[in-house]
Order: sequence, then C-alpha cells, then structure tokens
Amino acid sequence: MSREEISFTDEQKRVLDLVQRRFPLEVRPYKKLGDIIGVSEAEIINHIDGLKRNHIIRQISAIFNTSALGYKTSLVAMKVPSSDVEEVAKVINEYPGVSHNYLRPGSYNLWFTIAVPPYESLEGVVEKLRKKAGSHPTIILPAVKKYKLAMVLDVIGEVSDLDEDEDEYPRIDARGKFEPTEENIRIVRCVQEDLPLDPRPFSVWANNLGVTEDFLLQWLISMDKKGIIRRFAAVLDHRRAGFTANGMIVWHCDKEELDSLGEYLARQPEVTHCYHRPAHPDWPYNLYAMVHGRTRDECLKIAARLTSLPSLKDYRVLFSTKEFKKIRLKLFWDYG
Repeated sequence: MSREEISFTDEQKRVLDLVQRRFPLEVRPYKKLGDIIGVSEAEIINHIDGLKRNHIIRQISAIFNTSALGYKTSLVAMKVPSSDVEEVAKVINEYPGVSHNYLRPGSYNLWFTIAVPPYESLEGVVEKLRKKAGSHPTIILPAVKKYKLAMVLDVIGEVSDLDEDEDEYPRIDARGKFEPTEENIRIVRCVQEDLPLDPRPFSVWANNLGVTEDFLLQWLISMDKKGIIRRFAAVLDHRRAGFTANGMIVWHCDKEELDSLGEYLARQPEVTHCYHRPAHPDWPYNLYAMVHGRTRDECLKIAARLTSLPSLKDYRVLFSTKEFKKIRLKLFWDYG
C-alpha cells in the first residue's frame, strides 16, 4: 500500500488521536479506549494491530525525559559535500544515541539528534564522530530552553477527550529525580519498548520483569506525574499517517525577545517542537520550531502564518529531503 493510498475510517482516526496524546495507564487500557470511542476492547486491539502492521503506529510506549535520566542531548548540523553524504550518514548512524538523521538542503545539510549517557561528554562523542566521518564542519546546537515538546499530529482536527483534566501537552521539565537503581533501569529498558497487544498488557510486562502488575502501573504513574516520563503514548510515522512534509523553521531573533516569541510559537497547534538554540557566526539562527503538514505547500503556509509578527521575519524553512535514520531512542543501551 503506498502512502497516498492510505485512508482511515472515522474509528481509526479516533484511535490514532487518542493513543498519540495519552495512553491510559490502567489494567485494561484498550477497554478504556473502547469505552471512550464506543466500541469493544477487541475492536480497539484489532484497530491498533492493523495500524501497526501498516506502519502507521511505530509503537506505544513510555517516552522519557532523557535529561531527567542524566542523558545529554543535542541537535547537530554538519556541512558535508553531497558526494560524501551517504557514507557520512552511515558513520553517524552507528552511534546508538543517534535517533534521527536527515538530509536538509543548504550549506549545513546533515542534521542529526544525539543523546549520550551521563558518564560521557556530549562534545567529546560528537568530536569522535566528526573525525571518524571525515572531519567536516560541525555545529552542536543543544536546547538552551525548551518551549514545547509535543509530537501530536492533528489527524481529526479536534482535541481528544481522554484525560480532559490533564495538560494537553507533555511536561517539558521533570519535577522529580530519577534514581538509577538496577530495578529502575530494568523497568526503563522494558517500558520503552512496544506495549503488547494483550487485554492486560502491563501484566505481560510485569511478568517479564518479575514484579506485580499493580507495582508496574504505580511506577509508571509516579514517573509520569514527576515528568520523568514525558508521556505514555503512541509514536506515529508521520509520513504514513498522511503528513508527508515536515519543515524545521529557524529564526534569527533578538535575545531580549526569545522567550516571548518561543512562548508564542508554543501556543500554535501546528508547532510540535520549539526550542531556543545557540547562534553561531556562520549559522545565526537561535529559535527553532518543527511543523508537519500533508504537503510542502501546507508547511510553507504555516511558516508564513507563524512569521506574521515583525520579530519573526528573519527565517528559513528547512525541509527534510531524505531520512537516513529515525528510531525511538533506546535508553541504557549499554546496561547489562
């Protein structure tokens, strides 16, 4: 089935909308979703199974605040001759902490995200990768401030009615501390994987971990409330879900206005991510936002609307033209 041929029933759209916003942390979560939509537990499981088999849903799992677990993360831009891009991308992708790697036209054309464990230096790891890949000019662009982190695609054009009393978007900063005990690390390694399609999926995980279902659910709820888990939800393949274009919009803004502009952009529903990143002499942009659309033109229209404020006039839209790597970051890959 090609991406253009994929279409969703109204029920599938409702399922997609609910599971990517916040998945129920309950004994029978699929039944809870069915009760909300008005269908049976078995129908929900069948819908999700079909959406996974068609690669619309990548997985349903805990999405962690990596910095709360001690990881250091950054966006990295590299200036690579077009003839070397494929080979350089392969070298970069070998590092397990690289989760996304894209080709974006421009002088800096290879863009990747990286996370390194607490005991490693972010700058040191990037430098090793840079040298191994051919010593190309590289800029490390960590988030100085995060304004929004919410990869939620508007598949039906309305707000979900699941967990109405909770914040619509995941917390940016953790409110508690993660203790890297052996048990906690084992649980993280388990719950970052895809949730089983079982009527009691948390029981399956609990049995694998050697803990009770109630203990695991309370652990997840506690980590969620502390913001150590940003949210427990589905991650979609945005292209397979119909959002075939994504643009990274970058602005050159006055430092004094960064916070107000970042907060303004974070309020816009089309924006999924928004950060203040450091400017560099040959890359002066310091405010970043990601938008997704069904077409490139739709993204450009979104960008034009977002830049209606005079302070947001100096901008560029960088489209991803090739995807070298896109995976869920697996934390504690070096554990055990």
